[in-house]
Amino acid sequence: MKAILYLAIVVAMATVSQGDITGSNPPWGTCLCIDGSGVNIRSAPCGSIRGTGNSGSCFPHTGGKQTCYLKDDGKNHQYFSVKYGGGNGWIAGELLTFGSNC
Repeated sequence: MKAILYLAIVVAMATVSQGDITGSNPPWGTCLCIDGSGVNIRSAPCGSIRGTGNSGSCFPHTGGKQTCYLKDDGKNHQYFSVKYGGGNGWIAGELLTFGSNC
């Protein structure tokens, strides 16, 4: 019985874990994937919203990384540039994970 309870706790913890690549330095072309729903994809770090994405949406990293202050929530965020919609988009690192399917 204890083994089943332990397994249930481990599975529950794995399903609620959220990605966060903040502080990392991925090379150009690394596959970055959204971890969340309705995640904003911006025109620039802390810029206007170009679109949204959900978990499983993956994009190649285009090399940019920048920290900025987002007035919407009053916090600093580190944004990563990705190939999006024929150009670049920027996504906050705390909502990204590393993937392999870009």
